Amino acid sequence: MDPFPRGLPRLDRPPAKRRGWSRRDWLRAAGGCCVAIAAGDALVVEPRWLSITERDVPVDGLPTSLEGLKIAQLSDLHLSAIGSIEEDVVAAIRSLGVHLVAFTGDAVEPASNLSSLEALVSAALAAGASEVVGTMGNWEHWGHIPFADVANAYARAGGTLLGNESRMLKSGIAAVATDDYCVGRADLGAAMKRVNRSAPATVLLTHAPGVLDQPPKDAPRFDLALAGHTHGGQVRPGFTLWTPPGSGRFVAGAYDTPCGPAYVSRGIGTSVLAVRFGCRPELPIFRMTRG
Repeated sequence: MDPFPRGLPRLDRPPAKRRGWSRRDWLRAAGGCCVAIAAGDALVVEPRWLSITERDVPVDGLPTSLEGLKIAQLSDLHLSAIGSIEEDVVAAIRSLGVHLVAFTGDAVEPASNLSSLEALVSAALAAGASEVVGTMGNWEHWGHIPFADVANAYARAGGTLLGNESRMLKSGIAAVATDDYCVGRADLGAAMKRVNRSAPATVLLTHAPGVLDQPPKDAPRFDLALAGHTHGGQVRPGFTLWTPPGSGRFVAGAYDTPCGPAYVSRGIGTSVLAVRFGCRPELPIFRMTRG
């Protein structure tokens, strides 16, 4: 008979030592923590963490009446509802004294979300913007939303949707817009036909930036060209993994192009995957100055 109660260590054998964590265990735990933090950042933090980029745009011969005019670019919203990041956008339009709001495509995907677009256009105007203009992106085309339906949504809210056309804006500058270059029918030549070439400043709105390297031979250089589409890569672990067709050489930020100085926005929403990593949503603000 064993004189020792079961479960108590025998005095003639040392208790087993508990094995400590090995270096491999620590590395696995650290790796798991890093993955969890990165996933939380990509899924929760960055998609709602708006970055506001402010840039001056020198324009030769700009009238003093247009000195300081501010343009806000809203791109790749992929709206389903007005959430916290859209509220931050409206707050920035109000606090920074934006005059013109330019939507550069992919505002909505299905037609059922046009009411959210109307609400955002209305909110931008209520925040102090004097004018809102927009153009189509590839997702409006993929969503089979007729141009007229998108145009009506803008108009009901007090904005204007432009296709391959030009328009003199209330401020006195000329806006030239193309349809989407990726899956639409972008025609910069047609858009330029009615442009007022004597306008004190001319701004080009387009969605996919690849068109900026392919202007018609007689097209003038614009004072500012605005595009989106790339999402800045959307997921960037220190480098750009992928940009969608129609992006050309462009990823994000300022470029010099045959069309003139251009800016490609990282956009505000997300596409395909609702994540952003190393690529915060962006609201670019441009201030016109005398060159």
